[in-house]
Amino acid sequence: MGLDCDEGGVVKTLFVNPACKDLRVTDTDAQVVPIGLYYLAAQLLDAGFEAAILNLAQAEITDPEQAFTTTLQKVKPDIIGFSVTSASRFSAMGLARTAKNLVPRTWIMMGGPGATFMADHIMAACAAVDFIVKGEGEITCLALAKTLTKTKALAQQNAPGVRQIPGLVFRDGPRLKDTGNPPLIQNLDQLAHPSQYFGFQHLAMSRGCPGTCTFCGSPKFWGTRQVRSHSADWFAHEITALAAKGISHFYISDDTFTMDRDRVISLCQKLISADLSITWNAISRVDHVDPELLAWMRKAGCIQISFGVESGSDAIKKHLGKPVPNHLAVQAFRWTAAYGIVPRAYFIYGSPGETDDTINQSIDLLMNLQPLGAVFYMLVLFPGTRLYDRAIKKGWVTADIWHKKMEDLPWFAVDDTLDFSQVKIFGDTLRQAFYTHLSHFATKVSLIDDPSLYRFHADFLSRLAMTFSHGAYAQDDRVQNSDSTARILFEKALAYHPDLRAFLGLGMLLQKSGQFDDALQVLNQGLIHFADSKDLGLCKGICLMNQKKFHAALNCLSPFNQFADVRHYVSICSKELEKNHEQTL
Repeated sequence: MGLDCDEGGVVKTLFVNPACKDLRVTDTDAQVVPIGLYYLAAQLLDAGFEAAILNLAQAEITDPEQAFTTTLQKVKPDIIGFSVTSASRFSAMGLARTAKNLVPRTWIMMGGPGATFMADHIMAACAAVDFIVKGEGEITCLALAKTLTKTKALAQQNAPGVRQIPGLVFRDGPRLKDTGNPPLIQNLDQLAHPSQYFGFQHLAMSRGCPGTCTFCGSPKFWGTRQVRSHSADWFAHEITALAAKGISHFYISDDTFTMDRDRVISLCQKLISADLSITWNAISRVDHVDPELLAWMRKAGCIQISFGVESGSDAIKKHLGKPVPNHLAVQAFRWTAAYGIVPRAYFIYGSPGETDDTINQSIDLLMNLQPLGAVFYMLVLFPGTRLYDRAIKKGWVTADIWHKKMEDLPWFAVDDTLDFSQVKIFGDTLRQAFYTHLSHFATKVSLIDDPSLYRFHADFLSRLAMTFSHGAYAQDDRVQNSDSTARILFEKALAYHPDLRAFLGLGMLLQKSGQFDDALQVLNQGLIHFADSKDLGLCKGICLMNQKKFHAALNCLSPFNQFADVRHYVSICSKELEKNHEQTL
């Protein structure tokens, strides 16, 4: 049943995060519901509407179309809102057509950067779409939902009530009607808390970015380079509420989280006072961090900061609109690591003017930065960015290109001086340089000598060690000496402070190399500090089993017999002891 107020009932809105066109294997960010959908749904729920969110991008969903169809048949929404990027536009349009066939009277709206910057294309390519919600959508979306509540038929979508809502694009006869930009919400704290209704890990304290990066559409999406922020109180409340739901790690995705230094310190102080036992990652710029700020962030749970360094070439950085001096980047990375926070570098390759020489300059910067994490992106063009506008203006490409079944447009496709094979070599060369030297970067980290940070240093070193012994770096053949690197880091961690992860990781490494007596010594020391640790007890029990000391192993494992994985080893020990007893008889 479509929306009709005279028929009674609460208006149902379904927000959908569609999957990207291409399968994502390692890009977990593409599988996450955009924070904007949680905000939109929270505003509608606060206003008395029903609202739900369907994430079709999550890896567990192997057939997004079927999952969407099943949800439609169950929910029968009156309004469906899709969050769209250029990479997910085809999925969104296909699902919109499915929705119109199954629930003909439903209204379909699309928002997000893909819809905002490709409104003409989407409206032309997909007749099932009724509305585009541009940019910041809370005010527009709520006003539209209220207006549609009073609308009897889809044919009346261009009624005066809709035409007066800013931030919309819709069909007006043979043409498109654009009602202008939506009003900016100056006081973000007036918005409903999404945490009141949902559980999630990705958050943003601010909106907007004052930067001039030519590859980024953030300023244009928000309609301004002005940065607006939640208060530290509001944001701390959000994290506290989510932590109460059992969420212990967060990704703060502000374009530059540390832009307002005092606000961030205030937030950190509130998180420390709340004693939440949480960790979080953030994104910043190398010219917006300092030692005091980093100390507060680390004590409040920050374990990683990603910095966009982009390139080591001044010429390339000028093309990209980010002419930050390399020495500031080196300083920021040194400071970040010194306070026990993983500094992660974003590099872009295949930019205008890219050559073997500029790639070598990026490698030189990489060697000076010594990042402990890195992501290397091929430069692509998106509508809403200055580089894309330049390509359109120069006639290198037209908007018709988006009719092709592709996710994005790489810069090399419009640059006669570059080609795919060359750009691929650029990326492979950068990645090889990073992974080849990563063990050296990790073992050479110099931590600040501050006793108040010792337990955080131990935590940082043991986390880093685990990535070499059991995590992503352990699985990568390009990383050299991963086990020995992990051992050095575990031992450094324990030199700072007793750390459960360090005891366990070092014990497992020693077992792996057959050093069972040394492993037992480490595990016994760990159990002195963490007597109730099932993981340490299990590791010790297995170590004893490797030495054929099944009676001692059983005594070690029995206190944790309520765990299924422990019971498996208890059973083995019992059988071995029974077998030995029979042999003795």
